[in-house]
Amino acid sequence: MEENVRNNVRRKGLIQSVPDFIHRNIWLLVEILACIIFYIGNRYAYQRDQAYAERLRRELVDMEYQTLNTTSDVSAKSKPSYIEGVATRNGSGLQPVTEPPYKLPE
Repeated sequence: MEENVRNNVRRKGLIQSVPDFIHRNIWLLVEILACIIFYIGNRYAYQRDQAYAERLRRELVDMEYQTLNTTSDVSAKSKPSYIEGVATRNGSGLQPVTEPPYKLPE
């Protein structure tokens, strides 16, 4: 039997035995092809998700800087010296308080 197979392969040659190999292993080749397609698809999905995460990180950093800037502007405009300067420039007639709003017991 084995000698018959060897003679058959010799007679057919290597080129003619390739279709027999494909015919015998068609499901293995289909499975390998499916795995390759699945791998490539997942790789592109992963790269797309990484780009989206990077864009969100940049937006978060921009929002943090914007928040810091807004907070510093608000704190600067709420300082008593700034408020007194605006009140005197506009001529509203407001005077700064000379007495504290509360008295500490002595």
